[in-house]
Amino acid sequence: MESFAEHLRKQREERKVRLSDIAAQTRISIKYLQAIESGEFGVMPEIYIRAFIRDYAKAIGLDPDETIKRYDMFMEAQRMPQAEETGGLERGPQSHGFPSLTKTQKVIAGVIAVAVLALLSYLAFAPQKKPQVESGLYERPLQDSERSYESTGGFVRGEPDSAHLKLSAVDTVWVNLVVDDGKTYDLLMKPGMSLSFYGKNKFNMTVGNAGGLIISLNGKELPSLGGRGIVVRNLTIMKNGTIKW
Repeated sequence: MESFAEHLRKQREERKVRLSDIAAQTRISIKYLQAIESGEFGVMPEIYIRAFIRDYAKAIGLDPDETIKRYDMFMEAQRMPQAEETGGLERGPQSHGFPSLTKTQKVIAGVIAVAVLALLSYLAFAPQKKPQVESGLYERPLQDSERSYESTGGFVRGEPDSAHLKLSAVDTVWVNLVVDDGKTYDLLMKPGMSLSFYGKNKFNMTVGNAGGLIISLNGKELPSLGGRGIVVRNLTIMKNGTIKW
C-alpha cells in the first residue's frame, strides 16, 4: 500500500506538474515540497505543515480538504503501532516488601550511599560550563549585533534610492521574501528576532502567521497584515510604501 507522500508524488507526476511550478504558484520552498513528497514532514515548521500540504494539493488539482483528511489518517496510522507496543505490556508480580539485609550488605550499601552523596556534592558546587547556543537558534535575548541580517542586494546601505525593509517577529513566523525580483529568502523567525533588507524598488512576500510579524519600511511601521495563524500570499511592498495584494 502506497504511503501518503507517495500518493501525492504520483498524483503530481500523473498531472505532469513540476515542483518548480508549484513553488512559483505557492511561494513554498522547493525543499519543503520535496519533504512533502518524501514524507519528511519534520523538516518543515510544524505550524505550517497542514497549510503547505493544502496549498500543494490545490496546485496539482486535488481536493485540499480530502488531502488533509488523508494526511490525518496517515499520521494516526503512524502513531498506532507505538500505542500498541506500550499498551500491550503486562506488569509482572510486584513485591511490596523489602528483604532483610545482612551486616555485610548494610556496610556495602552505606559505602555506596556515601559515594553517591559525595558525587552529588561535587556536581552541585563544581564550576559549570556555560552552555553553547547553536548558531541560528535564538534561545536567549538577542544582542544588537545579532538582530540584523543585512542584505544590500547590490545597493550601498544609506544610498538615497534604496528602501529599507525591517521584519520584527513577536511570534514564530515563516516568511518567503523576494527582493526586487532577485534573491529569495526563506526565513523561520523566532520571537524577538529582527531582520533588515535593502532593495531598490520592491519586496514581494508570503507570510505565515501574519499576526506574529511587524513590518517597517524606511523606519515607518506598516499596517498589520492580519491575525495570528493567517497566511498572506503574494504581498508586494513598493519603495514608496504602497502595498499591493
